[in-house]
Amino acid sequence: MDRMLFILLGIVALFTSITSLLWRVLPRIKIVKYLPALLCLLAGVYYLYLAKTVHVGFEDLANAVLSMMLLIGFTSGVVTGLILDFVLPRSKS
Repeated sequence: MDRMLFILLGIVALFTSITSLLWRVLPRIKIVKYLPALLCLLAGVYYLYLAKTVHVGFEDLANAVLSMMLLIGFTSGVVTGLILDFVLPRSKS
């Protein structure tokens, strides 16, 4: 369980850094920083669908765990994007 927590924290750190990097590189295009989160959402929903339909051995369990990881990446990317859009401009002024 400890390893899973560290993996999830690593995913959060990865998608937070990707989102903030995109925000610094392309600050005028606001939608670009949400693309990693959108890709994670699409992949997470796909793997959740596979987890519900594929029943070969432990493949459904692996797909469910992968879906959970990708949906955590989606959540961290969206939260970071919203913080960059709404909280940081207020603190600068």
